[in-house]
Amino acid sequence: MIVRDIMATKLTTVEPDDTLAHAANLLRQFSVHHLPVARKMYQNSPEGVRTTLLLCEGLLSAQDIDLAVALSEQDHQFLWQDRKVVEVMHAASLRVTPSTSVAAAAQILVEWGLHCLLVVEYMLVKEETETVLVGMLTRSDLLLALARAMGTFEPGMQLDIALRPGDMTPLARTLLLATELHMRINSVLATPLPDGALTVATIRLGTINPTPLLMRLKSEGITYSFGSPFTIRS
Repeated sequence: MIVRDIMATKLTTVEPDDTLAHAANLLRQFSVHHLPVARKMYQNSPEGVRTTLLLCEGLLSAQDIDLAVALSEQDHQFLWQDRKVVEVMHAASLRVTPSTSVAAAAQILVEWGLHCLLVVEYMLVKEETETVLVGMLTRSDLLLALARAMGTFEPGMQLDIALRPGDMTPLARTLLLATELHMRINSVLATPLPDGALTVATIRLGTINPTPLLMRLKSEGITYSFGSPFTIRS
């Protein structure tokens, strides 16, 4: 899975010369915590079609505005509402492209303690390479992608299969049995522990009647848990 598959593309943006008052209104209006900062550039295609490019400048967060408000309360020589976005935004130099793997993007978010990443493409515009904003990836996007990968939004039930170190046979056998029983599989997920060991595979069954499969698993001695946090059964 790559960033393009899960990133948000309908963005609310501000320009560097916009006021913080305008930015604060957008944050409240759209219930967001971050605003990409971009300059608009218009480009005409050979066919005469005009497109708008967003040249990435940085990122403005609600915390940036809160800090500007606090500073203005200490120094009454200026009003925070009149300050420009460019004065308080940050460069957000850690960026990803649409083809970056979701795993790599998640690692950046976690390691740097970030809540979002700007998604950019590098395009040749008027013989110069420009950084064009094409999307944004948030922690919420990652959680939603995980939920989808686990089949949470599909009707069905969860089945956990116990795995032995280095042996995926129980999982393979379970999938084969499900196929023989014409039972739909919505998703399969096996997450290693911190030491790298795989101990459980989670299968999302596209059925509300798993009894035939559970009976086959029991007869073959496959340890499983169904409908509750993993407990050993056989």
